Amino acid sequence: MINLRAMFASTIVFMLLAGCGQSANTPVAVPQASSSPPSVTVTYDGKRRKCVVALPSEAQGNTISCGDVAQFVKDELRVPSGSLYDIRTIPDVDEAEIARVCAGLNSAGYRLMGGSSAACAGVGSR
Repeated sequence: MINLRAMFASTIVFMLLAGCGQSANTPVAVPQASSSPPSVTVTYDGKRRKCVVALPSEAQGNTISCGDVAQFVKDELRVPSGSLYDIRTIPDVDEAEIARVCAGLNSAGYRLMGGSSAACAGVGSR
């Protein structure tokens, strides 16, 4: 009887603790220092018309459709909202596509690292 109660109590405690912590949608306070690296780097490959998304710890990133960048960063890479991102380009640059990527990341709560891309400058970051 004691074992049954102990298992029940342990299960309840575990379930309560599982609900604790920070949600993936909760903005994280990220320092504004320009020396801090971005949490994610997006490289627009103009020749292939694709975006390469990489975390700082990755030697190579993931090549995806540029329209899916914000969703990929949030859902697959699980980068917290409020984090910094950087935009890089490989020539033949499509400024409108880069602006759409920046707008998507900004609307998802990510912030452009200062002085990154001229194409993103007009989009405005949070």
